[in-house]
Amino acid sequence: MDRERKKAFIFLCSVFLVAFFLRVSYCFFFKENILHIQAHIFGDTQDYIQIAKNFLSGKGLISSPDRIAYRPPLYPLFLSGVYYLFGDGYWPIRIIQSILDALTCIMVYFLSKRLLNVRTGKIASCICAIYPFFIFFTGFELTETLFIFLLVITFLFLVKSFQEPLYKHFIAVGILLGLSSLCRPVVVGFVPLALIGVAVNLHVQEKKKLFSNLGITIIFFILTLSPWIVRNFMHFREFVPFTTYSGKVLWEGNNPRATGGPCDYWPEDIKKLSEIEENRYMGKLAKEVIIDDPASFIKLMGRKFIRFWNIVPNYSGFSSFKYRIISILSEGIIIPFGILGIILSFKIKRKMLLFYLIIISFTFFHMVFIASIRYRIPIMPFMIIFVAYFIQQLIIYTKK
Repeated sequence: MDRERKKAFIFLCSVFLVAFFLRVSYCFFFKENILHIQAHIFGDTQDYIQIAKNFLSGKGLISSPDRIAYRPPLYPLFLSGVYYLFGDGYWPIRIIQSILDALTCIMVYFLSKRLLNVRTGKIASCICAIYPFFIFFTGFELTETLFIFLLVITFLFLVKSFQEPLYKHFIAVGILLGLSSLCRPVVVGFVPLALIGVAVNLHVQEKKKLFSNLGITIIFFILTLSPWIVRNFMHFREFVPFTTYSGKVLWEGNNPRATGGPCDYWPEDIKKLSEIEENRYMGKLAKEVIIDDPASFIKLMGRKFIRFWNIVPNYSGFSSFKYRIISILSEGIIIPFGILGIILSFKIKRKMLLFYLIIISFTFFHMVFIASIRYRIPIMPFMIIFVAYFIQQLIIYTKK
């Protein structure tokens, strides 16, 4: 091992250990707080836990007999694997998620290094290691930690696919996009944008293979989704590619009483409907509300944009001083400096196109459905890379 590689290895080990220590310490010192929040604020946690336990008991990937495809399958499968190997106590999942999130910091280094340079990678990975929201979500049985890990690795292979356009990289991209979609379906809207981003960055001589390479990605994306799609078709006798929750979320974000975030206003007549009928009916009602009053829909999109990019928590349960000050001291720095990094990156805009597209895609999706700081967290690794790029450019400027 030469000197530079040894230094890089020591640096990455240090980042990993610091990140892991901070996450485990948080889970240890704030155990009661974590359990309280999980029980009373994040309602989907109980769904994921129940699906995992149902799967292990042989009942299948279901929340209940009348909730067959209510949640995407990947995170419950991940949970069930942890429960099967290590038990369903407090610590096993939190240790595993702490490791996974520490590895995400390392993957951010490699992504930044490959796309930009080593210094940017080091700065970005250090910020990720101490970023409060990444630390926070490792404490909960929620999709965030696994999803962010998958998303960062997906981007690493997206960059590899246009820098080294080998079949194995395009296959990996297809599989990773599929897995990410099975964790959080929000990724689906990004898939065509990802293919465009790769196509734009391919070298001219490689564009002769463009359609075959992207075709391979699409095939493996569909193959990754197919077991879940087939399973749903066998049960519902209908095409359900992801969940039966999309109509409910569209209604939640666009009903006559919608505020842009979660709400508890539901039509009375849905109680007698089946899972698939409820999803279709609520989606239909939401579309009618949007069509009947497009001006209110556009105004509501503006409110959702503010909720999505807010630097302080939107939810009243996180309105205490400690949550607000932590949020301000992290988001109040990262978002403005990230924007400056985006502006500076326009001189290498083609290289950074994929980053622009994921940020725009997620923002627009949640402006249509429901918005929250929580739903922004998966794109924060890319904002952090923009922050690191700004700092790196600032260092270069000050040395002139």
